[in-house]
Amino acid sequence: MNEVIIPERTHISPAPTVAWTPLGENAILIMGACDAIPSKVPVALDGNPRNRVETMALTWRRPQAEPSVGVGFICLAPAPSPDRPGAGAILLGRPGRPLRLILTPKPLALPAFLEALAEEAGPAFPTVVDGLLEVLLAGKSNPRRLRAVGLLLQSVAKPGGFIEVMGPLDESVFLQGWTSNFAAGRTKLLIAHGGLSPAVLEAGTFERGDLGDGARGFFGLLEDCPVRHPGEIERLYFRGNDGWRALEVYERHVLLEASTVPGHLRDGLQNGVAPQGTAEKLRRASQRFDGRDTVCLLDVPVRAGIDDATVIEDAGVLIIGWLFDPERKVKAVTLRSGAQACVVDRLWTRVQRPDVTSAFMEDPRFGPALAARRNSHGFIVFAPKLIPEPGQPLYLEFEVDGTGPAFLPLDPGRGQARRTLERIFGLLDPRSSTASTVVERQVAPALQAAEIAPPRAVENLDIGAFDAEAPLGVVIGLDHRHRELSALFALLAIDPEIRPLPIVIAAPAESFDRTGAEARRLARFYGLSVRLVVVEGVEDACDALEAGVRACRFQTVALLSGAAQIRMPGWLGRLERAYRGRGGQCVASPTLLFEDNSIRWAGAWLEGEGTARHVVNRFVGYPLEAIGNLGPMEVAAGASECCVLSRAAFLEVGGFARNYFTTAEKGLDLCLKLRMSGAPSLWVPEVEVYVVDDGETQRPHIDALTQLADRTSFDRRWALAISNMRG
Repeated sequence: MNEVIIPERTHISPAPTVAWTPLGENAILIMGACDAIPSKVPVALDGNPRNRVETMALTWRRPQAEPSVGVGFICLAPAPSPDRPGAGAILLGRPGRPLRLILTPKPLALPAFLEALAEEAGPAFPTVVDGLLEVLLAGKSNPRRLRAVGLLLQSVAKPGGFIEVMGPLDESVFLQGWTSNFAAGRTKLLIAHGGLSPAVLEAGTFERGDLGDGARGFFGLLEDCPVRHPGEIERLYFRGNDGWRALEVYERHVLLEASTVPGHLRDGLQNGVAPQGTAEKLRRASQRFDGRDTVCLLDVPVRAGIDDATVIEDAGVLIIGWLFDPERKVKAVTLRSGAQACVVDRLWTRVQRPDVTSAFMEDPRFGPALAARRNSHGFIVFAPKLIPEPGQPLYLEFEVDGTGPAFLPLDPGRGQARRTLERIFGLLDPRSSTASTVVERQVAPALQAAEIAPPRAVENLDIGAFDAEAPLGVVIGLDHRHRELSALFALLAIDPEIRPLPIVIAAPAESFDRTGAEARRLARFYGLSVRLVVVEGVEDACDALEAGVRACRFQTVALLSGAAQIRMPGWLGRLERAYRGRGGQCVASPTLLFEDNSIRWAGAWLEGEGTARHVVNRFVGYPLEAIGNLGPMEVAAGASECCVLSRAAFLEVGGFARNYFTTAEKGLDLCLKLRMSGAPSLWVPEVEVYVVDDGETQRPHIDALTQLADRTSFDRRWALAISNMRG
């Protein structure tokens, strides 16, 4: 019968002692000699059938030895446990009679074991090692096994060529060099990189005149490997027709930048050959961005250009450009940087660009394609949350039908959200539907996504006996526009209710030299207690007001925008009394007037129901007499240009939002936040204050677009809350 049975306990003597070396925790490699042994044998630790495994024996002839030990062998066996008595015996189940072996008390280190094997096997050593490598690589890998494989390969691998060029490409590594021992296609390799790891090389070959017969150049991508930087590679091992070979890394090898690797792949594909599957994989890899504008090289009528690209810090990228594609060959446009991507043609707004049409109309290559005379070649797009990674290029990828991808590199600047987005308004006709679409789909989302740093007070200058802890104080916020301070200080000084109060005047750092000098002179002349606050990052009066509030510790603050002009003494006392009448839990605002005494603001009111509910200013433009002799009343929102409120409540809701262009929406947003936190707005009709927008009315077309952007942003943020508000 052919079945080999290992009995429960078998005692055979004398038993030879054999050398061994550990390979991981559960296996060892043993070396011995006997009269005969099959290529596959069952092996058990200490003769225990429960530890029985099948192993492959690798043998060689020992012509000078006795017949009883005329065959040398090595094989894998279960690792002994030093905790059990008798665990140092191995039983090989040969047909006819088992072979019992005693392990030496101490194992050999792997290098010493291999040295002994080389001496013992003699000329058969390369063949034995080749078989052993197959056995080790077929089993479950562990560090000791791979280390054994590495040492064996160093012993038997013959020179197989050199790697002369390397470069990273995403999760792969580009290699180029020469060899005579493998053909184009897919080749399994082992990478020596401090350790040993398996990998696959997808390669093509090409002829080189500087090599001998049979040798040729190769190029390809190393895949499925843990190596991420080419510099880690020491050598590559592969199995050729005549055994194992080693590809050494040339001492003066070239290390490519990632952006140049696609070009080398394209050159290789143009000059070399590869099987269809490999060639297709390398072709896809070669269609990557390498820093060049390849759109301009297309044979089809597709061209593109960028007018402006700006990275808005912590928000995304704003791009203004054009795409000439009269035959609609472009199927997708993607903005990329490193691992980040945004499909921008799903987000962009197309705009009219007759200049692009005119430029290509006279070109015989493209003129015939313009029969339809479409002018909507331009585009404006905001790519949210895509911030170029350090050292990574920013580029557009165009998927062109029939030709694959083409690329357009971008050289973006960096800018503040508000100033960057305001540049778009100058490109738009506010009367067009395109302008509305650009504002709603590009500008408003970009401004809302921006994380704009708050204004920062960099210096305080006190004039007089300024009390920062006063129960009540005035905070005046100035923007970049020139304001006549002499009239303001005079009205503050003649009002007996304001004269003893501490006053904070916050102004932009850029204009503080002029503003600060005049304010100091006027404060000393009138004997007022003033703190001058130098503020960085001011974009409007609301920013200055916020910095001023944070620069003092008043319990109650009276906010006064630089655009506000006091109409009469006693205004603050009446606002404060109305504020105190509500227990200090409100925002008290006066009636705001235009210079012709018509109403600018007389309370913000809620109108409509459900999703149609919105905040309106009912009396704007009406004569002052239209509101009659009304008393203080609660409204949906107050006016931040002039109001009295709790400083603690202001800070608790985070102050003014910075994601608006105009102060109107900033003030409305603030008052609604205060309302939601338990501080409703109170309109005090009897108090009247002028508000003059002398600078804004000089740009009516831009103002219309900024108001549309702010209304869109405001509705996105507040529409749901307003639809559920009472009142």
